[in-house]
Amino acid sequence: MSGLKRGYFHSLLVVPVIALFCLGKVYSNELVIGTTFSPESLSYLITEWEKQPNAASIRMLNRTSSSLNKLFDDEKNDNIDLVLSSSPMLFYHLQEKQRLAAFPDKFSQGKKFVPEILQKTTVAFSLSGCGIFSNVALLENAEVDVPTDWSGLISPNLQGLVIMSSPSRSDTTHIMIEALLQKQGWQQGWALIHQVMANVGTISSRSFGVVDKVQAGLGAAGITIDNYANLLTHYNVDPHSVLIFKYFPNFPVSPTFIAITTNSTNSRQASAFIHFLLSNSGQSTLYHSKMGKYPIIPLAKSHPLYATQQFLFSQPTIDYQLMLKRQEVVKLMFEHQIIHRLAQIQENWKILYQKEQQAGHPLPELREILTAL
Repeated sequence: MSGLKRGYFHSLLVVPVIALFCLGKVYSNELVIGTTFSPESLSYLITEWEKQPNAASIRMLNRTSSSLNKLFDDEKNDNIDLVLSSSPMLFYHLQEKQRLAAFPDKFSQGKKFVPEILQKTTVAFSLSGCGIFSNVALLENAEVDVPTDWSGLISPNLQGLVIMSSPSRSDTTHIMIEALLQKQGWQQGWALIHQVMANVGTISSRSFGVVDKVQAGLGAAGITIDNYANLLTHYNVDPHSVLIFKYFPNFPVSPTFIAITTNSTNSRQASAFIHFLLSNSGQSTLYHSKMGKYPIIPLAKSHPLYATQQFLFSQPTIDYQLMLKRQEVVKLMFEHQIIHRLAQIQENWKILYQKEQQAGHPLPELREILTAL
């Protein structure tokens, strides 16, 4: 082969090699975040991060908790660098599979709201509270006061007007169901859930879909967390809005967790992203109206969100060990005892309400039968 031809073929080989190298450089400067949150709820945070000097661009993979967990059964797992979710169950399962990297002590600030069993691999950077998102106009039409607790959702006038997700579809809903069971006790908790479900008109596929449906007038009240509601109510600052969020009293908060994966190809940038989340600038990003969350760093007393943050700080802690121990039982109970029998449950309660109206007083014996497990 002549020197000219050798040079020509050499150049053909060099070009793709350089191209692959360049692609590798681009890829290594990309952070891939697997998350259970909707892309809209994180877009402002990502925008603020990408304004930081030398910040990697971010690609998000939005999945359910179970889908993300299964994704990590594959060694490649879409090259996920970070996992971001409010589901302690997800982080527990990934930690058990040794898919999460150990955190150094420099992130100790973010471990205050993390279950002890996860503190070696996981940090928390924000808080959300649980409660009820309501459409006041629809409640007024139904002649029902704005509900502030689970018991406020059992009025016969709310039949078909309550919206929620299920534990098998949403770990956020699972946490709220578990918190209610821990607060009320197993028997009384399930009895109350039965009564609430008698009024449910829509089972949302995801927890963040609840607020959209209430806003659209598909229901009068939905069980959800504050940050999804805050995106629409802007922290309830408009007294004339028909949309309002009320916190459950004496009810555990829902921290947002993040962890670096053991297979991360960009652990330096992943660590920098967590530093940003725990920094003053990152924490201030969280309570912007486009985020709707609360920081874990205490706000100044003069801050308009100070009182609500202190309220969230004062809420009881959920028993994570108990939740993890019986998570599958709670899911199965909800699916088989409620979801699969929902039409019959609602018909039974409709008949009961009619009989009570005819009698002019409650019928506790019949109620006990309907709420028995």
